[in-house]
Order: sequence, then C-alpha cells, then structure tokens
Amino acid sequence: MTPRDVTTADDIALVAAIADEIWREHFPAVITPEQIEYMLEKYQSRRAITEQVSTGALTYHLMMDADVACGYYAHRDDDEGVFLSKLYVKKEHRGKGLARAAVARLEASARVLPRKRIWLTCNKHNDVALAVYERLGFETVDAVVTDIGAGFVMDDYILEKRVQARERP
Repeated sequence: MTPRDVTTADDIALVAAIADEIWREHFPAVITPEQIEYMLEKYQSRRAITEQVSTGALTYHLMMDADVACGYYAHRDDDEGVFLSKLYVKKEHRGKGLARAAVARLEASARVLPRKRIWLTCNKHNDVALAVYERLGFETVDAVVTDIGAGFVMDDYILEKRVQARERP
C-alpha cells in the first residue's frame, strides 16, 4: 500500500466517493439509513472533507495499490496522541493488510512527534471494525456518547494503542 496525501479537489472528490460506497455497504448493519445520510453529509461529503483539509483539522491519505484507490484514512496530532479519525477500506480490498499498513505509518509518525498513543472512536455495534482494531493492538479504554445533531448520537468506544518510544542507538 502506498499512501497518497489528499491535497487536490480531485483527491477530495475521490475520498468522498469512496466514503459514500463504504458507508452504504457497511453501516446499514450498524446505524440507521437516516443516520448514514446525515453523517455522510456532515463528515464525509466533498464540502466537509474540503473544510477539514483546508483548516488542517485532519490530514487525509488515500491508500493506493498501483493506480487503484483502495481506501483512505484521516488523522490529526493532538496533545493526547495521534487521533485516527477515519480508516476505511473498500470491501474488495479488505484482508490485504491495508489497515495494518496505515496504523504502522501512524505509529512511526507518533514515535517521531513523539506521542505515546494512537487513539480512535468506534461505534459500539461495529463488531467487524472492533475486531480489526483489536487484532491491530488497540484496547478499549472508555466509552462515550456524543450528540452530533439532528437527533443523532455516536455511541462509541474509545480505543487506544500505546506507541513504544523509539530505541536510541
């Protein structure tokens, strides 16, 4: 997997299209169709991604296999560590180590910053993603319910992966 930074309007359009595909395929088993539509518009639309990128709120990366976009991830550095906001892999590319590669890149970045953890939130009913994160070394450390407007909430676990400090030569 070769990551490509998302910087152009075309990249943003591609991320939004991938989000639309993945959310409609994966999330009906997790949240309602109404919440999917709301969250796609609020967090994963071209407008939302453009704002996140332009303000520096998140850094996006496309996961590429040759010229094929297989998924994407987005993160930000904060005082608590590296926050992994989004990690999505297209169905036909799952199980190929793309999530593992993305997390490894974030771990390397966290060591350089230095930060002691990578953390994320994941819906409590998203059993598939929770299992993936557990295999990647994340542990559940807390739970949170966040009001996101329009009568919807995100009912999430907070997961973290401790990052080992870089060994000195």
